[in-house]
Amino acid sequence: MALMSLANQRSLRFLALSQAGLFAANGLTVPLMVNHFGALGAGPALVGLMFAASQFGSLVAPYLWGVRSDQIGRRRPIIFVALVLSSLALLTIALTKTVWIVVVAQLILGIAGAGFSAGSLALAGDLIEDAISRGRVLGFFRTTGSLAFAITAVGGGFIADEFGLWVPILLASIMQALGCSATIGIREAAPHAPTDETTTPPTEPPAPAQFSRSATVAFFVVVFSWFYGMGAVAWQWPAFMKTLEYSQSSISALWALAALGEVPALTIAGLLADRWGRRPLLMAGLSGQASIYMLYQFIAPTWGIVPLQMLRSLSYSSYETPALLVATEMGLRQRRGRLAGMYHTVAALGGVVGATIGGQLVAWQGYTFSFTMAGIVMVLVAVFVASRLPKHTS
Repeated sequence: MALMSLANQRSLRFLALSQAGLFAANGLTVPLMVNHFGALGAGPALVGLMFAASQFGSLVAPYLWGVRSDQIGRRRPIIFVALVLSSLALLTIALTKTVWIVVVAQLILGIAGAGFSAGSLALAGDLIEDAISRGRVLGFFRTTGSLAFAITAVGGGFIADEFGLWVPILLASIMQALGCSATIGIREAAPHAPTDETTTPPTEPPAPAQFSRSATVAFFVVVFSWFYGMGAVAWQWPAFMKTLEYSQSSISALWALAALGEVPALTIAGLLADRWGRRPLLMAGLSGQASIYMLYQFIAPTWGIVPLQMLRSLSYSSYETPALLVATEMGLRQRRGRLAGMYHTVAALGGVVGATIGGQLVAWQGYTFSFTMAGIVMVLVAVFVASRLPKHTS
């Protein structure tokens, strides 16, 4: 397979800068957003619905964004518009004190995030389709996002403790705008790199495009269950830690620790995905994350939370890189936008169900019960569904 062209490498670097702006904004807001909503007077159930609004905005939107990018044959306009909308939504969340305006802003934030997710994943797939080691390249690309998240997550907690929860959200809006400015350097994927006369130019990705229908369904079940767990646990985790009397700066630092661990782990996961195939890592990530969710209730009150967060980095990376690879490899460039959109639509559906049910379970039986149920769902999927995926998909 041909190497990436210089033009594609340059565009991937600018796309990484845009992604860094998005992840930097997330680092400032995600570890504290649930507590910001609580400061506005929202209880656990309403907090769950607020995050569900964001996920609901991501439900149909990714596929529509992806289809549109396929129709116009370009990804950059989608990415640009999405980052503008996202910046405006965060600005609204930072400045308003009206709960239902926040719900609407969260919905817009979800729609905008869907646009960036579908557009950037499709463009990344376009740019790396001729790369010799797609797993390594995509893992390194995704690493830039985790590094940006880790850096800002640490600062976000201290800023919130010193100046208030709304200030980091305002700064996140600015970060999104900076990420938007980086799209100026992005160009659409160049044609396939030239090959010698004895080499047939690649016309389609390898094995992943040959997924059977049952394997495709199994993959999307894995995606759904992963994001169910994220919706049920990740958004409620900061509030759970607050009940254990962790300060906001400590909560953000612990989240940043997990993100920092992803910096080497995502690249390593890409290398292993190229060597071993996608399925073993997907199953390891799913079962590992499930175990961590169930262990929080026992370990979070102790010093063991530090190594547990580091293990979370490994389980998260084991899922993230191979899942994104499969999503980009399931179809040709002409259909990659809609397939990337479908991936994020299924992810959003899992997030909506997880955030809604998780919030209700927290209100009913507490955080540990909700976390445990999410872990059980993920373990069952890892055992009975993920094993149906083809082992070698590259």
